[in-house]
Amino acid sequence: MYLRRNKVRCGETRRTYLSIAHNVWWAGEGGKKAQSRPVVVASFGVEDRVDVELARELVAAVERCAPKYPIRRGEGKKVTMRVAQEIRKIEPFLKVLVSRKLGLRQHLPPGPERELILDALIRDKLSDPDSIPRDMPAEAILSTLRNHMSA
Repeated sequence: MYLRRNKVRCGETRRTYLSIAHNVWWAGEGGKKAQSRPVVVASFGVEDRVDVELARELVAAVERCAPKYPIRRGEGKKVTMRVAQEIRKIEPFLKVLVSRKLGLRQHLPPGPERELILDALIRDKLSDPDSIPRDMPAEAILSTLRNHMSA
């Protein structure tokens, strides 16, 4: 998985959108030749609103915590879509985590300790994706972080 930048032009303005993507080898429609194609696992939104450094760290954490399914030759797309389906359940939570508005990077210790905290947060949400309210307030996330750090 990697942090994907997608540059889009809307009239005179240009925007860059960030997302988590994974390249999968598969043949296209109508007998097209097989090639590597990106599958967007989750979207973070417009780059201006995202803490890019934290987003990179979060992509690595998502990859470590994503469900692992057995894969056989030729099933890459199917398995990746299944993983994406699970990750998309927590997409609103991921968007809030990487938002510049939240400023999460300032609240987390750098290095391996940050990795452990991000992993714990993601595993927690993946195990119970229904616990995520649609408009999760920043205070709720910071409270969750404090609980993980004190445990």
